Amino acid sequence: MNEENRILDLDREWNEAYPRLDYVALDRIVADDWVCIDGTGLVITKSELLTRVASSASFLNPYTFDEITLRIFGEAAIVTGRLSGQMRDSEGIHHVNQRYMRVYVKRNERWQAVATQVTKIKETVLS
Repeated sequence: MNEENRILDLDREWNEAYPRLDYVALDRIVADDWVCIDGTGLVITKSELLTRVASSASFLNPYTFDEITLRIFGEAAIVTGRLSGQMRDSEGIHHVNQRYMRVYVKRNERWQAVATQVTKIKETVLS
């Protein structure tokens, strides 16, 4: 398997783990020094991510991860994509539409996520 497929498979694993609330898989994918700026602008760490996922809202079918692109720069790679769908939490059901960027780095022959940026896509009102 080439490096491009390894990274895309890892990113697909992330996309499958998050809606399943699979914090064990995310613990493997995300490096200990990972940092994220979430959709609200907060900076969160790996431990905060795992805590969120373990007690998180659940995704409702259908949800979609698409528009995924990959750029590789030696031992670093950037994946961008889009998530759309619905989530259920204690306040009810919410529509989710966001873009993400994940930075992966190859360390000791293993790719791991080291940074993530999530941006909410502004909903447009049709008149």
